[in-house]
Amino acid sequence: MTIRAPLAAGAAVNLAAVSGLACMDPGPVPFPHLSARHPLASYMALAAAPTGNGWELLTLVAFIFAACFLVSGWRRHRRAGGSDG
Repeated sequence: MTIRAPLAAGAAVNLAAVSGLACMDPGPVPFPHLSARHPLASYMALAAAPTGNGWELLTLVAFIFAACFLVSGWRRHRRAGGSDG
């Protein structure tokens, strides 16, 4: 198993989790105001829309990817026949 498997699994789980959050909660504003003159502010408004806070969304995504890499490493260790004791 290569690095692609946990990345693909993490991307799929993240897409499902963020989509589920976006369906349940429309966010802090009904429609974020997007401006071509302020692209960073527009990006932050879109990033914060599913959870209401961009840092919460980043934490959720990082946790899901970390869990996917942890499970992948654990499965690789078990498949190799390694033991800790």
